[in-house]
Amino acid sequence: MTLSENKRISEIRRRAFRGGAAMVLGKFINQAIGFGVVWTQAHYLNVDAYGVFGLFLGTAMYIATLGNMGTSDIVRRFIPEFAEKDEKDNIAVTVRALLLIRFAGSAVVLGLVVLLYNWIGPILNILEYKTAFTFYAIGILFFMEARLMYFIYWALLEQVRYTVALTGYNIFRLVTFFIVLRASGGLVEALAVDAASQLILFLGLYIPFTFEFDIKKGLANSNIPVKRLARYGLFMYFGNLGHIFFNTTTDMYVISAYLNQVQLGYYAFAVNIGNAIMKWMPSKLVGSIVESVVYRDYTRKGSDENLSKQFMKIISAEAFFVIPTMVLLITFSEPIIRWVFDIKYLPAKGILAALGVVFAVTALRFPLDLIATTKEKVRLLFISQIIFAIYNLIADLLLVPLFGLWGAVIATGSSVLFIIVTLWVALSRYIRLTIETPTLLRIAINASGMGLFFYLIKGTVGSLAHFILAFLAGGCIYLILSWFNRPFDKETIAHVLAFIKNEENAD
Repeated sequence: MTLSENKRISEIRRRAFRGGAAMVLGKFINQAIGFGVVWTQAHYLNVDAYGVFGLFLGTAMYIATLGNMGTSDIVRRFIPEFAEKDEKDNIAVTVRALLLIRFAGSAVVLGLVVLLYNWIGPILNILEYKTAFTFYAIGILFFMEARLMYFIYWALLEQVRYTVALTGYNIFRLVTFFIVLRASGGLVEALAVDAASQLILFLGLYIPFTFEFDIKKGLANSNIPVKRLARYGLFMYFGNLGHIFFNTTTDMYVISAYLNQVQLGYYAFAVNIGNAIMKWMPSKLVGSIVESVVYRDYTRKGSDENLSKQFMKIISAEAFFVIPTMVLLITFSEPIIRWVFDIKYLPAKGILAALGVVFAVTALRFPLDLIATTKEKVRLLFISQIIFAIYNLIADLLLVPLFGLWGAVIATGSSVLFIIVTLWVALSRYIRLTIETPTLLRIAINASGMGLFFYLIKGTVGSLAHFILAFLAGGCIYLILSWFNRPFDKETIAHVLAFIKNEENAD
């Protein structure tokens, strides 16, 4: 390896570490603020209004998938490649083109939804909210553009800039939601706040980007492999159309149609709290760094053996946090609801615990999708998504009328499990996929000790202060057990430290 290549790799590592440190710190701050937003919404909105609010927010994710046109997948896969090759002109042109394509696609989808609302509304029992949704649709357009800018900063290892904009966005959301909802604001006001927040985030991300990447210079000098990008984006787009049926919003649609808005509120609460907690996992905190570095590393080396090792380490790191989180939700869901949120959601405690298991299994999607996209096996993702999308939708329609909210959990949970097994088996044909079984067993044992503590003391928790003390004590128990029953060997720890120090033996 030449001296210039060594310097370039060291620079990428420095940027990755700086970006990772900024993102972790920023996400700790922003997840805490975001948790405050979730608490404010759940506390001040009625259960039925909260259910409809959750349904609309989930619908934004549906429209994001339908109007995406493969743009976010192209950004995540190819912007790191362009950056690795120092093709700034390609980045400038590609980003502007994808923003326009995404805006046009989203506008078309939103227009169709508004036009069909009079037909969809009675089926889902939400016809009276047409005006609120029409107003909120404007905010979804800004949400789509802001979401794409998030992936762009992610791919460029510019997490510091992104974190600054995100922090301002979340502070605005928390303060405005609190003021508006505390003053007896309802569903319409909550949707208005969310829409304004998305506009602020998009502008905060897009304006700084324009200063660094000159579109006029890019148009004159770019050389973009359009066919390659289009093929990748289209396969990922159609595959993601299947993925939306794994989204818990599908469950909410079926619940809204077959049950009632109170049950919808319970399910929306469990989903939102579970998602808020899972945002603290490594794939959410530093997944952007991992993804971009893996893509750039594979572009440089093309080593399947190294990719296999990275897959194994990612699963182990994720499990160290995911497994105890799952145990926490299973054993301590009632105190979480009673003392952190509101007792009106106590009927959802079992659903929250069950979704903790579902979200833990879902965490395996990140490393599997990373392998598939790195190897550009997009056809595999497309086929598997479509097959299990059909299964999940049919399961929802059959099980929700029979078992209520538990039917939705069973449908989504089994769908997630089936697609993970399918992807694992299929990808094993192209690359060796393994797990560190002793590591996972040690993590499970340590988490079980923490879970036993939570189970034994949950009946004695009588206030928010007691809950905080119990939560901290349980976390300390897990860390102490992990110190004596260490999941990670010295080689793994040394590898991480070498990477942080930019040592060449980290390869």
